[in-house]
Amino acid sequence: MQKRTRIDETDAKILKILLKESRTSFTEIAKNCKISVGAVRMRYKRLWKEGVIKGEVMLVNPHSLGYKYISDLGITTAVENEKEVIKFLMRKPYISQIAGPLGKYNIWAKVALYDTDNLTEILEDIETSPHIKHVDALIWVEAINIEYPENLIINPLNTDNKQKTANNEQKTIQRIPANNAQKTRIQIDETDRKIAIILSQNSRTPFRKIAQQLKISPKNVIQRYKRLRENVLTLSTITVDLNKLGYEAMASVFVKAANRSKMSEIHAQMLQIPNLIVSIRLIGAYDLYTAIVLRDFKELFNAQEQIRRIKHIEKTDIFLTPNVPAWPLNLFPSLLQSEFMRPKIAFEKPNGI
Repeated sequence: MQKRTRIDETDAKILKILLKESRTSFTEIAKNCKISVGAVRMRYKRLWKEGVIKGEVMLVNPHSLGYKYISDLGITTAVENEKEVIKFLMRKPYISQIAGPLGKYNIWAKVALYDTDNLTEILEDIETSPHIKHVDALIWVEAINIEYPENLIINPLNTDNKQKTANNEQKTIQRIPANNAQKTRIQIDETDRKIAIILSQNSRTPFRKIAQQLKISPKNVIQRYKRLRENVLTLSTITVDLNKLGYEAMASVFVKAANRSKMSEIHAQMLQIPNLIVSIRLIGAYDLYTAIVLRDFKELFNAQEQIRRIKHIEKTDIFLTPNVPAWPLNLFPSLLQSEFMRPKIAFEKPNGI
């Protein structure tokens, strides 16, 4: 078990502010926390040094780059053939991420698609491998607003009543629905692309530093940034080590609705579950995927009971996995690069819980 980092109420508040908007100035944070700017800077550096903060990113909207669909591919193979299948998948230019195992699937692969016609071709190509038994595709309804950092409860160490804190922080989560502009391909030039790449990897980079690097004016950078934030760059956030915040595991919850017309109602009720930090609407064998981080089995049982009470759910499948190394996941920055430059994310088989 990884040792939890000691944080107090002010640390927790700083983390929540930066999860919501990573470019928040130290001056604004200091005012909000009623401490000095110097104290904010010291705490911020300590949270980095101790590994609580893992990065500063801006999440990329793949729809704005022309990718209308994102699909998860659940791949079934024999355990002894996993490495061979991974090597096979890594040679495929359309595969952008590989992970696993999860549930009945040995391997999960992610693809970004311009059109669903491409998916049929991809499935046929993948199944040419003699080691692959079956591939299931789960298409995302949209890839915008799928992370919910505001739903993550950050308790100071030694909080006496975790459930009380959770209840006090729990609130109705409202998101601005993705509009047509966010789902439409946006024309960006090479300078826009370079700015987006820099900020997707280091969201707190000063505009002046970006201007110097690209040899343009800071005013030009700011103008371009404002347009990119409307469509291409969505959530500006820090990434955190969930283990350092006291979370021991993640529950991946797949939901099948009894009636798809009730999905909005189901989704709204699911979001009331404490520490449900990812929610993705799907088309395929399931209608919804959510991720809930857990401190212990009691929280798993509480989440299961809340899900059981939600109407219009036909079935749920829940799988426990280790936490991801850093959350929120920065899934799509490679899409900002040209096709031949896009790296694949290395496969790491999680250890058992």
